[in-house]
Amino acid sequence: MSRKSSRPRCPVCGLHQELCLCGELPVRELASDFVVVQHNRERNKPTSTGRVTAAVLRAPVLNYGAQDEVFDASALERPDTDYYVLYPIEGAATVDDAGTRPAPGRRRCFVILDGTWHQCSRMARRAPRVEAMPHLALPPGPPSRWGVRTPPNPAAVCTFEAATRLVEVLYGAEAAAPMVSFFTELSARMLGMRGRQPGHDDENKKAPSG
Repeated sequence: MSRKSSRPRCPVCGLHQELCLCGELPVRELASDFVVVQHNRERNKPTSTGRVTAAVLRAPVLNYGAQDEVFDASALERPDTDYYVLYPIEGAATVDDAGTRPAPGRRRCFVILDGTWHQCSRMARRAPRVEAMPHLALPPGPPSRWGVRTPPNPAAVCTFEAATRLVEVLYGAEAAAPMVSFFTELSARMLGMRGRQPGHDDENKKAPSG
């Protein structure tokens, strides 16, 4: 991880190893496919929720922005798949199940961006394949509960929260409920590592979608 610490952290959930929650990951078996496109600067941040999002949704993580790496867009090029990127550009349609349901014999895949608001804006406009996808916005929802990083605006949520809302929109509250419970515990443990309680904000927070 980028922050030096004498206590090792889990590379997926970002918690200290003794607090790791990965044994309780609410892995979702869903008809849709998902891909997480993560900005390279988030790759080793323990407060990034992109990795745990990918683990829950069984999604590959594609890293974008590393100077010494070529962006691998092969997971975004399947000819039988309709792709959508979750990022609220001006005029983006609000995501729903009916509007994205694929034709018989095809699949749908939702691309979830992981980075700061500025980083996600760049990825949505510049990442190969991603920039040409239909952009979708989440419906309005409650403010973020990821108090570890401060949101850039009241509508911003972290990657895991965005993914949870997406699952709820597509598959209902029952499908998203285990993700909500898991995130509540993840947030509490992450804040507890800092000697804080849920409800307080800290450093700049990533917000892949509104």
